[in-house]
Amino acid sequence: MALFTPSKGFKTLDFQTNSNTRVTTSVSGKTHRRKIGAQFWSARLKSPQMAKADFMADYSFVVQQDGQFGSFTIILPEVSSSKGTVSGTITVNATVSTDPVMSPAAGSSKVGVDTVATGTLKKGDLIKFSNHSKVYMITADVDMDGSSVNTLDIYPPLQTAVTASHTVTYDNVPLTVFLDKDQIKYVTSLDGTFNYELIVNEEV
Repeated sequence: MALFTPSKGFKTLDFQTNSNTRVTTSVSGKTHRRKIGAQFWSARLKSPQMAKADFMADYSFVVQQDGQFGSFTIILPEVSSSKGTVSGTITVNATVSTDPVMSPAAGSSKVGVDTVATGTLKKGDLIKFSNHSKVYMITADVDMDGSSVNTLDIYPPLQTAVTASHTVTYDNVPLTVFLDKDQIKYVTSLDGTFNYELIVNEEV
């Protein structure tokens, strides 16, 4: 899947989580809430002003996506890399699969990992497991010593089971996305520079 690398980066980023909940209210006023769909991330990205040649390189990529039909990957500025000090390889530990608290099964919000990595992952860091494209957020700080089994607290819960053969990406985490509309416009200024805005939704 193609990686979109903008010619001049982005000037601003709005990043958000999206959850689908159906809420009904009874005659007595009591509310009932039920999850009806998977969580996904979305982002609004605005480019800086740029020369026409740089702009057209970006715009031609966007046009090739054929509106909402195509999918691509993007590395979001600021949020796609860990704010901690972690370095090294993190691998899923499947030996804890019988522990209902720390499991690599789909639906778990705690995943055990073996690590030769050292340093920290911080709350709010994004991660991705190597066997599927869904991106997760770390919800509790993790301090790794390079030898222990650690627990990754994640949101949302695992959408796909992971095994001991799978690793964890925590820097330059790619988000698989599609455009939120079929029409993408751009703006040109009187000084001959161009800019554009994209809204993308995570493909889950």
